[in-house]
Amino acid sequence: MPFGYEKFRLKNGISPNTVVHEVQLIEHLLASVSRYHNGPIEPHEIRPSDIQRFFKEQRDKGLKDNTINRKLVFVRKWFDYMWQIGKIPVDFMPKFKLPEKLDLTPSEIDLDYKELLGRQEEILQSDKLALYAKILFLLYMRGLRVRDMTAIDISRVEDFGYKLRLTVDKKDGYTRPLDFMGSEIPIIQKGIDLAHERGTPFLLASKVKDNYTEFQMGSLSDYTDALAELLGRPIRSGDIRFAYVRHLYAEEGKNVEEIQEALGITLESAARILKEALTRVRPKKK
Repeated sequence: MPFGYEKFRLKNGISPNTVVHEVQLIEHLLASVSRYHNGPIEPHEIRPSDIQRFFKEQRDKGLKDNTINRKLVFVRKWFDYMWQIGKIPVDFMPKFKLPEKLDLTPSEIDLDYKELLGRQEEILQSDKLALYAKILFLLYMRGLRVRDMTAIDISRVEDFGYKLRLTVDKKDGYTRPLDFMGSEIPIIQKGIDLAHERGTPFLLASKVKDNYTEFQMGSLSDYTDALAELLGRPIRSGDIRFAYVRHLYAEEGKNVEEIQEALGITLESAARILKEALTRVRPKKK
């Protein structure tokens, strides 16, 4: 990424998955602005009208207002960085507004966790899916954030015979134990065996040059796209996380303290996520 923005964001603790999306957006923005001006231009030459035109094109593609707003936040952060390193004399983005007001009402999540759980065996036994796709599915179904999947240490696995317990050290400093049983055990064990074979401590790893290191988010879509094709629906970790929380509350009868413990988060965060899950998730009617 030009101007060191990618390294800057990673150094500031931003999740690799988020940084990947930010970088792709900024590269797209720069390419679009160059197209508007019939050739490459410097960052300080970008005008508010260029940003207006870019987001109009985004909207014309059918992007939802919440997505537009998220991308706008990414662009603001990039402009702020460019101002900090002296690449632009004035940052106009803090006062920048789109001509039309965005509707930022959270969209409904049309996902039935119980139905998805019912297809787990199909996923785990499928010959069409790579091992990592199956592992990611198991982690998604436990409501784990993508950022906490990138450096899962296989030394943190305990074998109780009837189950494997994997303790995940999360980015926010909390830990979260995950139990795997039945047909889930061989999948996780294969992941552990593969990690040993590759000489890496990570359950999910990516090859960088000649070494296997932390899982790189750039390859995530390869696995989620394969899952989506088999399931016939998009696979998003955030949506499944909300559906999981709703399932814990509505189907398993867990209270907010138990949800807090299950997710390995603060009580305040658990209450907020539960409230949003009950508002947004729309499972199939019985």
